[in-house]
Amino acid sequence: MSKPSTLAEESPNVTIEWVDRNTLPKTQLVDLLKIFGDLLPDPLSERVDLSTYAEKLQRNAEIALAYQNEQIVGFLIMYANDNDTRKAHIPLITVLQSYRGRGIGKVLISRAIALARQRKMLNLWLTVDDDNKVAQHVYSQLRFVVSGKDETKLIMSRDLSASPLLLEPQITAIEPGNILASELGLDIDLRIKRDDLYPFPGGGIKARKIGFIMKKAIEDGYDAIVTNGGPQSNHARSAAILAANLGIKCHLVIVLKEGKKYSKSGNILLMKLTGASVEYTSKDLLSMSMDRAIENLSKEGHKPLYIWGGGHNLQGTIAFVEAAAEARGQCGDWIPDYLILASGTGSTHAGLAIGYADLGTKVVGISVARESARGGKIIEDCINDYYQQTSIPPEKVNIHFLDNWTSGGYEEYEVPLFNIIEKAARCGQFFDPTYSGKALLGLTALVNNGEIPRESKVLLWHTGGLMNLQAVLHYTEGTFSR
Repeated sequence: MSKPSTLAEESPNVTIEWVDRNTLPKTQLVDLLKIFGDLLPDPLSERVDLSTYAEKLQRNAEIALAYQNEQIVGFLIMYANDNDTRKAHIPLITVLQSYRGRGIGKVLISRAIALARQRKMLNLWLTVDDDNKVAQHVYSQLRFVVSGKDETKLIMSRDLSASPLLLEPQITAIEPGNILASELGLDIDLRIKRDDLYPFPGGGIKARKIGFIMKKAIEDGYDAIVTNGGPQSNHARSAAILAANLGIKCHLVIVLKEGKKYSKSGNILLMKLTGASVEYTSKDLLSMSMDRAIENLSKEGHKPLYIWGGGHNLQGTIAFVEAAAEARGQCGDWIPDYLILASGTGSTHAGLAIGYADLGTKVVGISVARESARGGKIIEDCINDYYQQTSIPPEKVNIHFLDNWTSGGYEEYEVPLFNIIEKAARCGQFFDPTYSGKALLGLTALVNNGEIPRESKVLLWHTGGLMNLQAVLHYTEGTFSR
């Protein structure tokens, strides 16, 4: 049984393939059981009839093969069909002796975990010889714990469940904004959607998005993710934390500007603490770096998911179509004339615009960096993609994207922005200079210049950013500095 190599000879790779048991010839399966089963301390052929066992596997089991340079070097069997107990079982995993120590067994288990989750299993267990400390250490690294003993073997189990707080949308409050409006001198009926308090470390809209993204990743059997952002990216932080919770491998590509100084605290600190692998690149090399990371993880045998920076994808848009429905339910008869948000990579703005398209609410995105033509086109693309991929009858969606208050670009700041942040803080409301503060600055200007009329109903969607405020600024006696 062979498979063409997908990598040049000078850099051999590992390919993991889940075999269709309905097309795998029984004779080949028996051969595999003989070769790999007899590598065990208690050879498989001395314990079972291989022909009968092969028939059982073809009826019920998942079979994974690890290839390297066209040769099958690893073999795993898993049962993931017990829908009563939701427990999956690996009765056999082994790697050819000359290929051990290269991480092949570990990646086979990683892929098995992903497939078991995809099959909605809640637990995965296996047995290991009591004296096989090497294997026990590998399984422990993958979060297997000893759960029992069977004669000379330890039973090790891996919990596959995930807290609903991680993968299911959580409701955040809408609260009156009259104190903030008064402090800023705004004669409007202001309410604030507190997504900054989303119940996930660091909070914010990226925490809301990543649950939708990772839930879909699990449903599709991914066991690794690759994404990007700046050093204080709320999306990259959220992705790293959720991947760590789930035990999914995470690689982050962090974009730096040459000559700019960056804080080592805030989001970047959390990213590193999760154990995510982090590489740094420049904006012009970002695409190449992302592609290379996907390729490298694939060569290790993983199934990695490419996630655009900011959670800019269909799931990100869906998250905020649903968030709009959440907010509408909370507001009842109070229908905002305007909804204001900080608008970055586009899917949050797109989702909210779709969610409010049937009302008279004007959803206004205040750009955090992009100029209006480019930003508006990206939001439009998100909206079109949503309707095309969901088969939901399209509504007419108006896009309002303003770039007047970017303060010079992403993670760039000016004095008026700092002043607004200080005023809000005196009301116990914390906005940041990278994202949410720019929305607040834009809202204030729109009210003051009359574009938002007096007494208008305004819903300010607080997108979060406390980690950004803490990391990128130093505050001394009323002045901010990098």
